[in-house]
Amino acid sequence: MFKQKKLSILAIIILLTSLTLFPSAGGYAVSDLKVGAWIGEQPTDQGVEAFNQLQNRNLDIVHMFVDWSTNFDSIRNNVNSASANNAILLFTWEPWEYDTVQIMNGNADNYIKKMAQDMKSYGKEIWLRPLHEANGDWYPWAIGYKSGKNTNSTYISAFRHIVDIFRNEGTNNVKFIFNVNCSNVGPNTSFTGIYPGDNYVDYNSIDGYNWGTTQSWGSTWQTFDQIFSSAYNSLKNYNKQIFIAEWASTEIGGNKAQWITDSFNKIKSSYDKIFAQVWFSHNKETDWRINSSESALTAYKNAIKKTSANPTPTNTPTNPPTNTPSNTPSNTPTNTSIRIAEDINMDGVVNMADVLQIAIAFNSVRGNPNYKTILDLNNDGVINLSDVIMCAVKFNTICY
Repeated sequence: MFKQKKLSILAIIILLTSLTLFPSAGGYAVSDLKVGAWIGEQPTDQGVEAFNQLQNRNLDIVHMFVDWSTNFDSIRNNVNSASANNAILLFTWEPWEYDTVQIMNGNADNYIKKMAQDMKSYGKEIWLRPLHEANGDWYPWAIGYKSGKNTNSTYISAFRHIVDIFRNEGTNNVKFIFNVNCSNVGPNTSFTGIYPGDNYVDYNSIDGYNWGTTQSWGSTWQTFDQIFSSAYNSLKNYNKQIFIAEWASTEIGGNKAQWITDSFNKIKSSYDKIFAQVWFSHNKETDWRINSSESALTAYKNAIKKTSANPTPTNTPTNPPTNTPSNTPSNTPTNTSIRIAEDINMDGVVNMADVLQIAIAFNSVRGNPNYKTILDLNNDGVINLSDVIMCAVKFNTICY
C-alpha cells in the first residue's frame, strides 16, 4: 500500500509537471493572452496609468527602447514605472554603435557588464531583447545591413556573449528574448539561421505591422496571417513559447477596427504558442495608436477585456482558482475544525482537485490581485512546482 501510494504521488508529479510546463493541445485562449504596449514614450507612472485608463485594464507588459549609450541609473524611474504597475518590463536594447563582430570580440564588455550588474541590483524581472529584427537590413547588427559584417555566425556569437556576461554576473532576474521581423529583408537573412539556441533563449518573439497603403514602396493591406504566419511557422518548432513584441495597424487602406478583432480571433484559433502581445501605440510612420479612431479603440478594448491581467510570464496559461469550498460530498470523514494547508478546497481530503488547483496557478506571484496566499504552501512568494509537490506528497491525507 505504501509503495503504491508513493508510485501514485510520483505519477501525479510527472503529470502535473507536464501540465504546467507545456501548453495543452488547445493552446492559449484569448482569456490567457498577456497584454503589453509601447505607450508612445518612455514609461512614466503617469503615462502608464493614463494608458491603463485608455484601454480599461492594466498592462501586463510595459515596453521601452534603450540604446547602448544609456546607463541604467538615468532610466531607473522609467524602469520603476513598470514594476509600480505590477508589470513586466520588456527592455529592447539597441547597440547602434556596434556590429555583431565588435560585440562578440568584447568591444562593449564594460558597458554590458555594468548593465548586467545594475539589472541584478534592480531585482525585478526584465525581458531583455537585444539585437532585435536581425533578419532585416536596417540595423547595424542585422544580417542584411549594408556593411556586410554581420553573419549568422557572428550574430549567434554576439547574442551568446551578451547572455554569458549576464550569467557570469549572476543576473538571474533577466529573461533573454530572441526576436525576428515578420519577413526576411536583405541578403542572407532568415528566421532560423540566427537562432542562438535553446540554452540562450527564454522566449521567442516576432515583430510585424499592417502598413496598409501608407508606404511608397508599395505596401498593401494585410491580414494577421499574411504578416505573421511565415515567421511563426519557422519558430514554433523550437521548444520556446512566442510573443508578439511589436505589432499594430494603420487606418489607411482598410478597416482597422475589424483588423484588430480578426487578428485577436486568429491568435486564439490558430497560433497556440503565442502567449502575449505588445502593441506599438505610437503615431509615427502612420498612426499606430490603439486610439487612432474611436472604432479602433473600441475593438481593442473588446479584444483585451476578456484577458485576465497577470504580470508573471509563464510557459502555460494561468487561471488562478477561487478557493470556494467544494459542493461535492466527500467519501472520507472530515472535521471542519481541523485544517491542513494542502487541502486547498477545504473538503477534508487532499486529492487531485487540490493538486490541480495549485498546478493551474503555477508561477502566479505575490502582488497579482489573483494571487492566493493559500496556494503558496512554502511561503516563498511564488506558486511553483515546490508547492505542487508539497500538495502531491499529502495526496489522500485525510483531515481527522
